[in-house]
Order: sequence, then structure tokens, then C-alpha cells
Amino acid sequence: MLIKTENLTKTYKTGKNNFIALDNINLEIGEGEIVVILGPSGSGKTTLLNLLSGLDKKTSGKIFYEGKDIGRYSDSRMTRFRKKNLGFIFQTYNLLEHLNVYENILVGKKLGSKTMDVYEVMKTVGLKKHAKKAMYQLSGGEQQRVSIARAIVKNPKVMFCDEPTGALDEKTGKIVLESLIDINEKYNTTMIIITHNPGIAFIGDKIIRMNSGKIIEEKKNKRMNPKEIPWG
Repeated sequence: MLIKTENLTKTYKTGKNNFIALDNINLEIGEGEIVVILGPSGSGKTTLLNLLSGLDKKTSGKIFYEGKDIGRYSDSRMTRFRKKNLGFIFQTYNLLEHLNVYENILVGKKLGSKTMDVYEVMKTVGLKKHAKKAMYQLSGGEQQRVSIARAIVKNPKVMFCDEPTGALDEKTGKIVLESLIDINEKYNTTMIIITHNPGIAFIGDKIIRMNSGKIIEEKKNKRMNPKEIPWG
């Protein structure tokens, strides 16, 4: 098992009260799985992503990665762990406007130790012909694929995707999802995708539904081609 949590809980102090953002979460994620986490705003899905990726600290419970309790890591050790093992894709692309496509992806390559070839990754996400283009010359979907390539070129074991199609229309969003699936199948990269769009769940091996800080449903799924999924 690649990732496992035991009674994972996160609370925040709001005045004199405690707000429970995550309430005793128990889940398992296998290597190479695509896991889609669904839920409305405030359901706890982003908090869960932040804890699993070490961007935030748990209040109680345990988080295991390949059997090691990473919830006990110091800040510096967690930073090294993220750099070596994790990649991130966000709704906002966070690209460097003064660099071209190749150069933006190269920035990601410099963050890893066992990295991939930039041109091979660009080919995988359909950007090879755009290598020398500036960011302003690209569509929103192409920019998102640059951010995906930048994250994957460092060869992470796990990709955390926070609303990766949230700013895209249906046609463009499905192209981005196809890129994620291609990466998963080619490199066996574990994908954890959070979204409010229920249609996206159909691309996953496992669907997790959350509400009020709890997992209310978890089920296995037979993947669908992104071109065939309902949207919105």
C-alpha cells in the first residue's frame, strides 16, 4: 500500500470553538491508482489533500507513506520528502510568464534527482510542437498541460491535482484529463484528484465522496475514457 491513513483528524480553532475540518479519516491508496475525491466546498477534500501532501499538519491520527509515518516528520524532512516524491497541479497554473514552454518545464526538472527527459514529457502531454512558445501564445488548456508537464518531469511517485480542470471548458478539460491518464499509464504515477465535478470521478479507479469532514462513500470504479464522461 502506497498511502494509508488511520483516524486522521484536523481541527482549527475559531474563537472559543474548534472546527473539525477532517473527522477520523481512514483510507488506503495503492501505487498507480487514480483516486478522485469529490465533495462540495467545505467538505474537507482540500484539507485532506493538504495533509496527505504534507502542506499542512494533522491534529491527530497517522499518515503512512510506504509504511513510514510521515506525519511525524520535521518541517525540513517533510520538505525533502515532497521534493523527492510528490508533484502538484493546481487550478491556477502558476507558470513563469517570461519563460517559454520548454523553459517552464525545465524549472520542474531542476527540482528532482531522478528526472525525466523534457521532450519526452512534452510529447506525452501533446506540447512538443509548442516548445518555444511563450505563455501568452497558449490557450488555457495548453497552459494547464505545461503545469502538468512541469510537475511530472521531476518523476514524482504521487501527483496531487487540486481542481485541475476547474477553470476550463468541457472540451479543454477533457483534453487535460486525457493527459493525466496518459501520464498514469505511461509512468504508473499515482494520481489524487480533488474536484467538485462529479463527471470527473468516472476516470478514477477509486471514488471517494466527502461531506462535513467525513468520507461518506468510497467505491471502486471501472475507468471511462474522458471523452465519454458527463460534464458538470
